[in-house]
Amino acid sequence: MEDEGVFGEGETIGGDYKTILKKLIDPRARTMYSILELLLQNVKSEPVSASDIKDKLGISKQAATNAARRLEETGFITRTPEGYMVNQGFIINLLIQLVGEILKKFEL
Repeated sequence: MEDEGVFGEGETIGGDYKTILKKLIDPRARTMYSILELLLQNVKSEPVSASDIKDKLGISKQAATNAARRLEETGFITRTPEGYMVNQGFIINLLIQLVGEILKKFEL
């Protein structure tokens, strides 16, 4: 995937979605999944600080910030002065692209 920086809500995903998904297969992805789950629990996607992530997941602040940074690099979350937020537009766009690929395979 080309380096296109952080994706904003509603922006299209360039490059290969398989590359993005491979990053989530990384052995360190468990903490990344936990952060995504924590951020997705809040439907309004209010920012969550690294300290809150650390406390709620029972991990070190370094583990929280390292995993959050990796999620930010993929585009799944964004960082604000108040904390981390799920990039809902990115996730929705990714899911739409995946569904499109599946439909193409079945020629629906």
